[in-house]
Amino acid sequence: MIDIPKQNLIEMFRTVASEHHDQPATFFKGKFKTYADIETEVNKLANGLRKLGVKKGDRVAVYLPNSPQFFVTFFAVQSLGAIFTAFNPLYTAREIKQRLNDAQPKIFVTLDMFLDKVKKIKDEISVEHIIVTSVARELPSLKKHLYTLVTARKKQTLSGSLNYTDVLESGENKPIDTKIDNEQDIAVLQYTGGTTGLSKGAMLTHKNLIAQTVVLQYWKNKLEKQPEGQIKIAGVLPYAHIFGLTSSFLWPVSEGASIYLVPDPRKLEEVMKLIDKYRIHFLYCVPVFFQKFGSHKNISKYDLSSIHLSISGGESLPKQTVDLYEEKTGSLLIEGYGLTEASPVTHVNPPTKKHRKIGSIGVTVPNTKAKIVNPETNREINTPGVPGELWVKGPGVMKGYWQHEEETNDALKDGWLRTGDIASQSPEGYFKILDRLKDMIIVSGFKVWPNEVEDILLTHPAILEAAVIGQKTKLGTKLKAVIVRRPEQKKLSLDEIRSFCKQELAAYKVPKFVEYRDELPRSSVGKLLRRKLRGDAT
Repeated sequence: MIDIPKQNLIEMFRTVASEHHDQPATFFKGKFKTYADIETEVNKLANGLRKLGVKKGDRVAVYLPNSPQFFVTFFAVQSLGAIFTAFNPLYTAREIKQRLNDAQPKIFVTLDMFLDKVKKIKDEISVEHIIVTSVARELPSLKKHLYTLVTARKKQTLSGSLNYTDVLESGENKPIDTKIDNEQDIAVLQYTGGTTGLSKGAMLTHKNLIAQTVVLQYWKNKLEKQPEGQIKIAGVLPYAHIFGLTSSFLWPVSEGASIYLVPDPRKLEEVMKLIDKYRIHFLYCVPVFFQKFGSHKNISKYDLSSIHLSISGGESLPKQTVDLYEEKTGSLLIEGYGLTEASPVTHVNPPTKKHRKIGSIGVTVPNTKAKIVNPETNREINTPGVPGELWVKGPGVMKGYWQHEEETNDALKDGWLRTGDIASQSPEGYFKILDRLKDMIIVSGFKVWPNEVEDILLTHPAILEAAVIGQKTKLGTKLKAVIVRRPEQKKLSLDEIRSFCKQELAAYKVPKFVEYRDELPRSSVGKLLRRKLRGDAT
């Protein structure tokens, strides 16, 4: 057990800003801002938002990349006791509309380059004020001038909107103190990824998120070698995603770290340059990022030895990706596990090669319990290795789903959160995720977990990515493998794939169909969307 400070998020930020006021808080496109700079802007923006009528309990939505404006808006909202909700920059206009209409925010903060999407839905959403900001605001002088020249013809405006800088400058540099109940008051309305259905807003309290920062501090302190000087982290994961929000934003802030903001993680070589030049210590992302990063043609040009630890989450981390990434970077790459409803981290591997177990999600983090439950009887399974639904309980578990009482009651049982993931536990206490309960496929009366088949397919040298779904036929459901081959490798025939799988899998687990694609459908943070493949199949 570890102690969780009895403080809210704005108290945490102000304490850190006081202790690290002259140290850099953010780096964005060549420009540093200190904690003192950020705190001044937080105070001013909070007062500006209060003038617009924002009060405790109101929602404020942002549609921003990882940027100083995201940082400032987050803590300005917290100082008002309001509820912050963020949308991924890759979302479509339809996805934004659905979440805005669900959250009903008073304020919507967005970027000028996203206004083409916002204009499509402007008349279909209900917000009192739309505030528009620009990347140019945060650039060094020369870059700002060049950016303005290049984008002048493409610059968009939105009638009736407010300018972010004007709102910020309308407020005084004075802290706002709002009475906050750390355990009950909602800090963040975090929308689920919607990979298996309609996205819902998980209500995360101040205590939920403070607990996560403490857990990540605890895990960092278990490293065999600690970083020297101020911690430096690359903000690669979108902060609109809960893994990014906690691991690459709130945890670094709690440590007084310097955050190197990456607005577009798809530009892999820019991330490499950042790590090389500024000697970044930590990197958190999803498996597909580490796979593409490790196989990038120019990776050998950069010195990436400063990375102390990389953590993967979001979906299963293949051993091939671990081996490739560690060979190319020299960094330790471990797998963790979490979900939006748990704020998110509940399990992670120990940060040493000796104690981590590749292929597992590791052990439960401090103050968190987990158990394996028979999904049909809801009875706990105590036999190691026997699969069942993973249930978790701890300080990170959400208050419930926003305006979804029935779904809340289904997900939460006496303080336990039903994850919807099928897992098993080893005698040593390491957990392994087998698959999503909803992704299970029944073949000839037998249960098949797609992850198991995919893991075998990925061991073939010609296969880069693989997804397995059920294909309905006149003879019942059969398995279909959707494959992305490695560059310069030939397409394997169905017979070759089946022959390869038969060496490791029971006959009913061997795919009966195969389809090749250039890429697999993924969410905005890189999660595999099997439901999209199933939809295509039907």
